[in-house]
Amino acid sequence: MGWEPGKGLGRDLAGSVDPLVIDVKPDKKGLASSEDKKVSKREPVIDVNGKHPVSVLMEVCNRRHWKQPSFTCIEMGPQNNKRFLWKALLNGVEYEPSVPSTNKKAGKSQVCLVILQSLGVIGNPAG
Repeated sequence: MGWEPGKGLGRDLAGSVDPLVIDVKPDKKGLASSEDKKVSKREPVIDVNGKHPVSVLMEVCNRRHWKQPSFTCIEMGPQNNKRFLWKALLNGVEYEPSVPSTNKKAGKSQVCLVILQSLGVIGNPAG
């Protein structure tokens, strides 16, 4: 089409010389700012080195060639204020957190953290 490197676009070669810069978003979170996000009333799920505790536990089980743990959820409390106590059975040992959680996802991650701490994969967050 007659374009040469270093020359501008258009009939008079006075157009843009530099190529367009495209900024690609690597995540799929949308364009909303952090101010637009609403504050969650749910308890946060603790990440272990940037990974969800359930994922970390499953990776440990796969590396050690163990069967994956079986999880049981016990619901307690009134309908408007449910609490969830998760138990997990891994290699014949039952694990459970000391306190129930306000939602199922955080509860399951709590029991996985208990297992990971007892296996020595992660340290105690309080210490």
